[in-house]
Amino acid sequence: MYRWRDSYFKMFKPELRNEVISLGAIYQASAEIKKIAWEGKINNKIIEPLIYSIYQTTSDKIEDIYINLKRLNSGLDFLRKQLVGDAFSRDAEVTRYFEAINILVRNMNEKNEIFSNLRDELSNHAENVSEDNLHEHAEFLSNLYLRTISKINPRIIVNGDNKYLTDNKNASMIRALLLSAIRSYILWQQSGGTKFRIFLFKKKIAKIALTV
Repeated sequence: MYRWRDSYFKMFKPELRNEVISLGAIYQASAEIKKIAWEGKINNKIIEPLIYSIYQTTSDKIEDIYINLKRLNSGLDFLRKQLVGDAFSRDAEVTRYFEAINILVRNMNEKNEIFSNLRDELSNHAENVSEDNLHEHAEFLSNLYLRTISKINPRIIVNGDNKYLTDNKNASMIRALLLSAIRSYILWQQSGGTKFRIFLFKKKIAKIALTV
């Protein structure tokens, strides 16, 4: 099962398709964080599967975690451009978020109580996620992030326009999306994902991202 637990715990033998799906979710969350931070734009349809994924704590298949894989198309397209696109289509800021999440998850793995607290609070709050109640979930997940993950150093720094960053609704959604990106990063590692495998299978990953 794809549980909320340390990412050193591998669920299955490495399967590139599962790695691609979770990578797409990481990039989708990161791109939406950037959009909210710089433009104040919240796209509920794109964000919904990412918020939904946070609550899926005992899934047997990675497909079950994101509602419908078609809802990850924007992230998978972003992933493909990051890997095989030209220099103008690559996004350095989103890459920075990926690297920051990598460091944070590595430090999380040394604090088992964080995973225990996350599982307990998420299971107690689990309910249907829809576009209609996304902001309620974002507020809960934002507070959960502040009580748990924000206490781990180094913190992830989000750049953007201050007028959007200081808006409470935007700030809550950004923290909720950071939590979803961390969840997907852990799934990626549990599926066997490593940065070396991205380098090794870059073209294959980009091809799979087109067909998921």
